[in-house]
Amino acid sequence: MDLKNNHFSRRDFLRNAAMGAVGVGIGAMGINGFRETFGADSDTDMLSKSRVIAVKDIGIISKSAPDQIRVDKMVDEGMFALTGKKTTKDAWRCFFTSEDVVGVKINPIGGKLLSTRPEVVNAIIAGLLAAGVKENNIIVWDRFEEHLVSAGYEVNRGTAGVRYYGTEHTAGYDRDVYYESHDDDPKLRQDDGARSLFSRIVTQQTTAIINVPVMKDHGIAGVTLCLKNIGFGVINNTPRFHSSPYYCDPASAEVCAHPAIKNKLRLHIVDALQACFSGGPRPKASNTIWNEEQLFFGTDPVAIDRIGLDIIDAKRRENRLMPVSQKAKHIVNAGKKGLGKYEMKDIEYIKLRR
Repeated sequence: MDLKNNHFSRRDFLRNAAMGAVGVGIGAMGINGFRETFGADSDTDMLSKSRVIAVKDIGIISKSAPDQIRVDKMVDEGMFALTGKKTTKDAWRCFFTSEDVVGVKINPIGGKLLSTRPEVVNAIIAGLLAAGVKENNIIVWDRFEEHLVSAGYEVNRGTAGVRYYGTEHTAGYDRDVYYESHDDDPKLRQDDGARSLFSRIVTQQTTAIINVPVMKDHGIAGVTLCLKNIGFGVINNTPRFHSSPYYCDPASAEVCAHPAIKNKLRLHIVDALQACFSGGPRPKASNTIWNEEQLFFGTDPVAIDRIGLDIIDAKRRENRLMPVSQKAKHIVNAGKKGLGKYEMKDIEYIKLRR
């Protein structure tokens, strides 16, 4: 791939996948760091199954916001189970160092009705601080700054405290780092034509990224979880990928495979305290939202998305709606292209109850 020019096309992606590129979430840790963290005896053992941790706390959602202490404990237990460590500091140090600048990519498009909850973000920030990450070296962000505000986050671009802002209109896009694809609708291309530029938060301002999506259905892509939150949240010029016959595929996987994001994306934590089975990604009413009361942890976005897809489809069947698994082809295709494990037999799914 042409790393010199920061160009990553579909041809580069296919060549990379054919060479056996796996483990988007391993990122800058590399194979050796991942093996040390998870205790694998060989590369074969390490890659044999993808570990996904689900932590459920029954009753955590009430009419008010979830209790911060209970959310903190859920995050601790999830990280302990994922890493095998026994303290918050040790668990988070498996992924981050005191020298990192960490971008926490949330999903605030649902406003206060259904977005990444501040309580989950607060627990993540506590873990990063325990690992020695400096407070001002944490950036909570999304593509659109107005979505952060509508979800209840206060913008902070300053030199003190955790920073909160968006690509638009604070950080902007990097014209030298882009994803180029002609698997799109040319009529819907914006100013950059067949190129989608990466956020400067990804390319210039962070050394590591945590992906914190919400569990939701999606009217076009079927569901929006780990792959979609990154694939369409770190670049511009995305409307061209939505129409038939693409429905966000293969762009979701190929953006996640771009070196600009792949080499920094270290951890996925899905906020499924509440989830949406219809009307997503921006539900208009609460009658399609249910209290799932879970958080999911892992480094394989395909494995987590497969589990989330199954949960959403089960809820849709309960409500006499058609499943969205056939529509969500970007997940199975990402698995086929080496971005993670799609088949349940290849996933170590650990369920914890508090």
